[in-house]
Order: sequence, then C-alpha cells, then structure tokens
Amino acid sequence: MCSVLSTRVQAANPRLTEPAEVVRIVRGAYAYRAGVSGTVVIPAGSRIMSWSAFAVSNGTVTIDGGDTIIIPTGGNAQGEAWETLGAATFVFTNTDSFFVEYVT
Repeated sequence: MCSVLSTRVQAANPRLTEPAEVVRIVRGAYAYRAGVSGTVVIPAGSRIMSWSAFAVSNGTVTIDGGDTIIIPTGGNAQGEAWETLGAATFVFTNTDSFFVEYVT
C-alpha cells in the first residue's frame, strides 16, 4: 500500500525502492498528569503528546485561555501532539477524568 505522501517522496527521490514511512521520533523525559477536574500546567518547551477528558454531565476544557471546549453529557474530548513555546495551561471543569501526556 502506497500513500500519497509516499508517492510524493518517491517521485522526489527515485532511488527509494520501498514505500516511505513517516516516523515520529521524540526525545526527552516522558511525563503525564491525570485527575478528575482542575488546572494542569505543562512546562515551557514541552511537547504535548495527547490529552483527553471525559464528563458524565456537561464538562468543559480550556487550553491557554482559548475558546471553551464543551464536553457533552457522557462524552469525551481529546487532542493530539503539538509543541509549546511557553507553558501550556489546561483547565478541566466538571470533568470526571482527564489525562495529559507530554515530553519535556
């Protein structure tokens, strides 16, 4: 199976004989924060690997003071990797569980 990305890489470098793969290499110390509700501050310069939250009854998440992410009754919200320049702040309100994993 050859993806569009693989095809483009091979077209740019015809010496590749196998489909190209994208590999994410992360270096640093792995850490995570988990709990019920509350504020979580991730150190500046960290790479957020993922975050998730679950709410039995209408919860919310805000990240760095941005827009409020609403978690509907019995639902969850989640996000994937990004790098932070400053410290990242998550505020989990009325959630029943949350998890943030990151690399420093």
